[in-house]
Amino acid sequence: GSPAQPCLRAPLRFPAMVETHKMKIKLGKALPIYRLVPIPEVVQGEGTVARIGELALKIGIKKPLIVTDEILMQQGFIQDCMKSLESNGLAYAVYDKVLPNPTTEQCNAGLEIYKSEGCDSLIAFGGGSPMDCCKMIGTLVANPQPMASYAGFGKATLFGLRKIPPLIAVPTTAGTGSETSAGAVVTLAEKQLKIVVADFGLVPKVAVLDPVVVKNLPQPITAATGMDALTHAVESYLSLWRRPASGPLALYSVERIFKYLLRTYDNGHDMEAREQMLRASFDAAAAFNMTNLGYVHAIAHQFGGLFHTPHGVANCMVLPLVLDFFADGPDALVDDLASLAIAAGLGSHYETYDDAQKRALGRKFIAKVREMSAHMKVPTYVEGMKKEHVDEIVRRAFNEAHGLNNALDLGYPIPKYLTHADAAKIVSSLLPPGERPSKL
Repeated sequence: GSPAQPCLRAPLRFPAMVETHKMKIKLGKALPIYRLVPIPEVVQGEGTVARIGELALKIGIKKPLIVTDEILMQQGFIQDCMKSLESNGLAYAVYDKVLPNPTTEQCNAGLEIYKSEGCDSLIAFGGGSPMDCCKMIGTLVANPQPMASYAGFGKATLFGLRKIPPLIAVPTTAGTGSETSAGAVVTLAEKQLKIVVADFGLVPKVAVLDPVVVKNLPQPITAATGMDALTHAVESYLSLWRRPASGPLALYSVERIFKYLLRTYDNGHDMEAREQMLRASFDAAAAFNMTNLGYVHAIAHQFGGLFHTPHGVANCMVLPLVLDFFADGPDALVDDLASLAIAAGLGSHYETYDDAQKRALGRKFIAKVREMSAHMKVPTYVEGMKKEHVDEIVRRAFNEAHGLNNALDLGYPIPKYLTHADAAKIVSSLLPPGERPSKL
């Protein structure tokens, strides 16, 4: 589809926009908000889905709405969840009409079932889309408002004043991190616009990490969601809001993704690798809860909203291009990219590296990201994008990254600013081959 809407607000002139955004980043760094981030109780291991009934009783749930999609319903794992609820004497209702990139309409349809069935809680069973839809159903229960008004930070539950119903999250992919994140992304279909909702009140109460549920994931989904988790870890580590608690989580996540992602891609029934990827995804999201994200997500969200590119695929395409831009420094960025390379097993914790060696390590890391994407056959261009879309995508991405959507939006704490021309070059390099300018 072609982008029908103009950008949400005319961008400020570039230098003024950068100065305004730098002030917002300083404000965000000074606020101890990250200390308030809740972390779900984790129940991990093979067969843990069969314990959901007992977990539900423990947190006082009487009748949950299970939010999922039709494909997962057919695969049988949700039946294990249902049996567990039944054997613990609990009733439940099901909403299984969630599609990729969930829309306002799907969230409202789920809300109607929640109300008409007299539910008191939620179980999100799925990848990022059912999770996001489930969180927004909870938001509509707790604080009924037009969907667009939740965009930004703290507007869904008003910083926890309007609590969403208790939520148990069962990820069926290892990547989105929605089972621990304070965020949700929903599409306003009429505007072809994805909005990002961030609120600590959206963090689930319990995360159930069961590798049995992910063992039959198709290779393309294993690849896309695994690279989504890597993007979360990398953007969190490079964020100017990195915290003493978030940095090690991000690096630990990178270490495990480099060790286990290709193993799960090549052999989906490698249960050790599947469980390690679930944990890596959880930790990467716990890290970005404290630090927020960056340009990769800002651009990738536009591809999802306009062209329905799967989120993990979009991140995977954009990640090395943004890292190329970061690779030349400043020095703090060179150091951070070298640390990521060492976490990925491309250098040693026990050696000291000079500036040139650190730069080489950073480039090695970026090359390895590209190599992993190629091994997993991740697409290399955005289906449906045309040259005339590029400027609009950049404007929308900048609105998101630089906090221009509303006055309370702090944007992303990015370590180095793209100009419009820099960003247009990145976006243009992902045009379908017939659409690409001859010189980039």
